[in-house]
Amino acid sequence: MSQFGPSDWMKKGVPLGYTRISTNDQDKSDLSKSAAKSKPTIKKQFAFIQDRLKSEGLPEVKKENWFAEVGSGTDRKRGQWNLMIRRAVALAAEGKRPFIVVQDPSRFARNARHAMVAIDELHEAGVPVLAARESIQTGSAGDLHPTEELIFIQLLGSSAYVSQVQKEKADQSVDFAKREGIMSGTGASLFPFAKKDYLDLYYEHIDILRAPAEEGIGGPKAWATVVANEAAPFGPTVNSVRNTLRTQETERREKLTPQQYKAWREYRDKIRNILIERQTDPWGNKAGQKAGKLDFGAKAMMRMVGRALQEPWEYRKRTDKEIQEYLNNPKPYLSVSDSKLYRQAVSKR
Repeated sequence: MSQFGPSDWMKKGVPLGYTRISTNDQDKSDLSKSAAKSKPTIKKQFAFIQDRLKSEGLPEVKKENWFAEVGSGTDRKRGQWNLMIRRAVALAAEGKRPFIVVQDPSRFARNARHAMVAIDELHEAGVPVLAARESIQTGSAGDLHPTEELIFIQLLGSSAYVSQVQKEKADQSVDFAKREGIMSGTGASLFPFAKKDYLDLYYEHIDILRAPAEEGIGGPKAWATVVANEAAPFGPTVNSVRNTLRTQETERREKLTPQQYKAWREYRDKIRNILIERQTDPWGNKAGQKAGKLDFGAKAMMRMVGRALQEPWEYRKRTDKEIQEYLNNPKPYLSVSDSKLYRQAVSKR
């Protein structure tokens, strides 16, 4: 009966290292690097593989045999993954003894069916896949490790199941948030730090918008310039006024009755005045905008009222009681990213 772990022949074999993270697994340090091999999380995986190979008395992975990428483990068209498999099969055909090393089975793949097809091809070529953390391998023709291979597949299958459950939960969360009118991202700023409310300016200078552009004093561009200049320095840009604001306001006027529009405007002004009073703009995240104070209550409020501000014909306005709840007890209403910021801020107190 074979021993668990690396085969003796691997001490003179050629290891090929494969490291991977999915897009969602990246943290800020990973996002700051463009090349896969320069991402800190992937570098840690590679360092772990090298350390385990060394501790097992096996040769380390040479840089030319290191394959790394950012991509879902459920994708069978991963470029580096397929390139690595072809490289391993080619080395075996040349009479060498290659083997693939991953940090753990989930790094190799997160789709059990795809993984088994690849493992079968590698098996026939004489190339096993070794999971460094668990110290188990899939074996190969002439060097069978059936129990280890089964454990490898089971661990990989568990990862695939977890991925599917996570995806289903994420999809359900998005659907629920949309039904409830909760913003999944950020919307257009209300510009609480602008010199004057851009929506007031919109109508104060409506005659410029309606005037013929060929006269040199009217038209969308001239009107947008006046609105942006009078709202500056922390108001919308000319392009934002001309494109986004004009489009959104036109749609609201078309889909809301005069009474509904009046109610929406009062609601919108109430939210904006809260931001002015608290000196913060949770959606002031673009160049030239002012974010002001870090205010988790305002962040929670904007997440919960955001869709009603943008699409009032689809989503209900929050009551004053609900708004006060968001402001006073923000934690349950924050997004995932803001929840992390909140925990960090609380831990420093």
